[in-house]
Amino acid sequence: MGICVTHYAALRRSFAVPVAVRTLLVHSDPLAAKEITEWFAEVEDIEIVESTNLPSKALLLVSEYEPDVVIMDDRIPEAHELAEQIGRDFLNSGVIILGTPPAEDAYRKGMQAGVRDVVMQPFRPLDLADAIYKSYDYGRKRRLIIPQFTEAPPEAPRAGTKFITVFSPKGGVGKSTIAVNLAVALATKKGRNRVVLWDLDLHNGIVNVATNMVPKRPITDLINEIQYLDAEMMESYLETHSSGLQVLCSPFTPEFADYVSSDNVAQIMSALRNTKDYVIIDTSPFFHDPVMTAMEQSNCILLIGSLDVASVKNLKAGLMVMDSLQYPRSKIKLIINRGNIDFGVLPRDVEVTLKLPIMYTLPSEDRVAVASLNEGSPVVQAYAKADLGRSFIELADLIISKFEQEGASSAPARKPGLFGRRRRAAGEG
Repeated sequence: MGICVTHYAALRRSFAVPVAVRTLLVHSDPLAAKEITEWFAEVEDIEIVESTNLPSKALLLVSEYEPDVVIMDDRIPEAHELAEQIGRDFLNSGVIILGTPPAEDAYRKGMQAGVRDVVMQPFRPLDLADAIYKSYDYGRKRRLIIPQFTEAPPEAPRAGTKFITVFSPKGGVGKSTIAVNLAVALATKKGRNRVVLWDLDLHNGIVNVATNMVPKRPITDLINEIQYLDAEMMESYLETHSSGLQVLCSPFTPEFADYVSSDNVAQIMSALRNTKDYVIIDTSPFFHDPVMTAMEQSNCILLIGSLDVASVKNLKAGLMVMDSLQYPRSKIKLIINRGNIDFGVLPRDVEVTLKLPIMYTLPSEDRVAVASLNEGSPVVQAYAKADLGRSFIELADLIISKFEQEGASSAPARKPGLFGRRRRAAGEG
């Protein structure tokens, strides 16, 4: 079974490819390798330069042929270790793993090895061709970026980038809606602030839906080459919204979420620092290392809740964790959403219970909020004259005023003993 000419022609038009993508095949089954070679025999821009079933020979062939792509069957002995070594020693050769079920295990091992893609077996020829083109296209763009790392960054440094983490220990309180609209409001203020919205809700992020954006470069690719990350490379992963806002989306699928570590978060924040005015970080509704790193290194934490008993209970529990982590109360700002609905809890009751003043109260306009999300158009753009739209703009003004009054201080340095404090917060010490 070869590649359908019509489908193949449509596929190749989607990518900028050379005369031939030089491809090395490392497969445990010689018959399967022969079949794959025959699939691409008539494909003019995919060339199988060599095939082997010996791991020891694979490295020699990579060195000899310098292929653009290495296709490797995961049944090859120590396949993932070999893939990792190729990725480390031969930067221009991208590895595609042919995975065997279960898929979750194959993707996990592939991510750990830093491969470009995982194609689950059995697969169609067109699926493999698509992966080859994507790997080549990614490598081509990467080669354009990496040699320029020693040059000046594309944007003039800005002192005192303000990092704002938006967090709630309870889901369903409108946290992501607030993060998106605050970011857009800041980006569209007079003077056109340089603003990044980072979706750090790694399992269930909706920033791409709320902004109607399809990221071209997933954060998982960034993690695979995090050792090269600087301000210029960071720019290549930021998608620009119609408002001027730049967006870093969450992983395409939840199985990749666990591979974004706290160290990765710190590295990304470092790459963004001093080239942007504001970085708004949307988070998941629970404490884990990446979120805690973002909180710790942020200038401000917006704590989101509503006027109901369940929300107040969760807010209090969340503040206890933050206190145990030694986050200063001065950088925690309480935002009440849907504050015009009477749930039987008064704003003063919340402030007394939490020992924290309410910074701002947003009104409830569920019709506007839901319509905005369904349309993929932020409230401050599509419904700017609604009470909710005006409130987001007021919140942005309040944030700007807060930092102007405080002198736009830089994010605090990480304190020693971080993991000890986290363990105590979790009840381990």
